[in-house]
Amino acid sequence: MKAFVLSITIMAISMASAFATTENPGEPAVANTCISGIIIDQNTGEALTGVEVKLNGTETRTYTDFDGKFVFDQVKPGKYSVEANIISYQPVVQSISVNTNELHALNLQLNNVGDK
Repeated sequence: MKAFVLSITIMAISMASAFATTENPGEPAVANTCISGIIIDQNTGEALTGVEVKLNGTETRTYTDFDGKFVFDQVKPGKYSVEANIISYQPVVQSISVNTNELHALNLQLNNVGDK
């Protein structure tokens, strides 16, 4: 249910940003490209707090909040490798192609290294 609510919220934000304009008519609107998602435990489905999420090849990184959510705002268009990593879990790397003025939902599941 949380994922559904997050998806609806993300779509609403995406639509609102697509119609954004600048205060100066001669200037183009700023691209609002975003990568967001939720990171959960693969076996329990519980949200994981404090997971480091980074865009490999850049200095850009963030951490998940108490609900396992993360957001990268104003990402330049291109191809990225998103890595999620936290102690006691196997890191996950996911490739993503980012286009201008799009919101990208990237939900990841981490596997605890103690699980077999």
